[in-house]
Amino acid sequence: MDSRFKIQFGIVFSLLFLGSSLYAKIPTSFTEDIKSEYHQFWFLYEKESRGRQTFLAFRPFYMSFHDETYAFQFRSYLSPIYYKEETNYWYTWSSLFFFSGTGFKHEEGDEDEDILFTPLFLWGKGESQRENYYSIFPIYGKIRNKLSYQELNYVLFPMYSEWKYKTYKAKSILWPLVMWGGSETRDDFRIFPFYSQKEHEGKYKRYSLLWPFFQWGEERLDKKEPTSYRIFFPFYNTKDSIDGNMKSRAYLWFPLLNSLFSYGYDKKTGQTNYTALFIFFQYTTSVKKDTEKLVFFPFYGYSYFANKEAEFITPFYIRLSQNTSHLKSTSHFILPFYSHMKNEYVQTGREDYYWKLWPLFRYHKDPEGNFGWNTLAIIPVRFEVMEDVWEPIFSIIEYKRSSNGEKRLHLITRLYTHRWTDEETNIHIPILMEYSKTQTGFRYQFAYGLLGIDTRTETNKFQLFWWEL
Repeated sequence: MDSRFKIQFGIVFSLLFLGSSLYAKIPTSFTEDIKSEYHQFWFLYEKESRGRQTFLAFRPFYMSFHDETYAFQFRSYLSPIYYKEETNYWYTWSSLFFFSGTGFKHEEGDEDEDILFTPLFLWGKGESQRENYYSIFPIYGKIRNKLSYQELNYVLFPMYSEWKYKTYKAKSILWPLVMWGGSETRDDFRIFPFYSQKEHEGKYKRYSLLWPFFQWGEERLDKKEPTSYRIFFPFYNTKDSIDGNMKSRAYLWFPLLNSLFSYGYDKKTGQTNYTALFIFFQYTTSVKKDTEKLVFFPFYGYSYFANKEAEFITPFYIRLSQNTSHLKSTSHFILPFYSHMKNEYVQTGREDYYWKLWPLFRYHKDPEGNFGWNTLAIIPVRFEVMEDVWEPIFSIIEYKRSSNGEKRLHLITRLYTHRWTDEETNIHIPILMEYSKTQTGFRYQFAYGLLGIDTRTETNKFQLFWWEL
């Protein structure tokens, strides 16, 4: 699958899976199969404790989950304004999908931290002063271990910048117009757009003259079969291997848009490619059937690569699937109204099942055995923290069954809540009723103890003005 098709499906894939987990991770819901201690006031307050796990919500302002077994917790403030996950060893946080940070904690008490305010502000610190950095774009920046470089510095970007990686060092004035750099094995020079050269001993040689019109070079010099390329933009683009096992040709070629017509083959992989009318027709096949692609844009597209499939029909229906040794997943989307996702974690046999008909209905069964559904479902994409914060405020019906067997029914923005197991039932109506019934009796409270009665013990107990009689 070529880079253009990866970009097209990658953008869609990233947007649709925002907030969803495609890999095994620390549980963010209850896993212990014991009775819960549960308290609630309308949708505003909710607290549940089960063994070493605790959930707390003051909707919509604050929500948290804490698991003492893993020393793990997450906290959310007016999601998506702020969200943070952390353990004793690492933490990550985000704000409005734009401002984010990550950090690692050391046994000595020090922390490595990176903060990103895309793309204007960066800040980070490490174990030593040398590892600290910050960037206020475009005024001044000293950035370390980012963007594939050990160090990147700039002043009044793009007026002056410099970067280095291992023994390689480079400098630029009015980037990307003037640049020079090198090491013992590398030599780079550019005066854009007149001339450029990039040479890496034993790996590649790349040259351009009046870029992008004339480009040529050699690639994969450290492989068994190196390749060479020639570009006479935009009319002709060629790439060949020295032994003739790989060949490609493109006519009237433009970056991202593809070409009016192109073809290519690779005898070693058994792969053949054809494109026509730029992005509107793309076809790839292979002898081993490990790479397949057929696109009639924007009506239909299919791609298979590395046990991953992507398919669309018109711009609205999209199917994604994966079948690897770690994860089996299938997802269907009819944008923007319908989402259906099923993930099976192969090593543990656990499943995560989710579907949504926006804005009417949402259903989710997590790998821990908890499941529930609700209507309305006002969040258009899968983002479980935002859904748990905001949807109870606007819901008409919510139903949940926990892994410990407890069932819950919430009606009309949680003005009525019914929780029950085989041994106990509880009803909550804010201020008006707190009712619990077990095999030994019942308890009823009005206004949380203004009036009350409890018959669950041998001697009946009464409450009046919050005093127990």
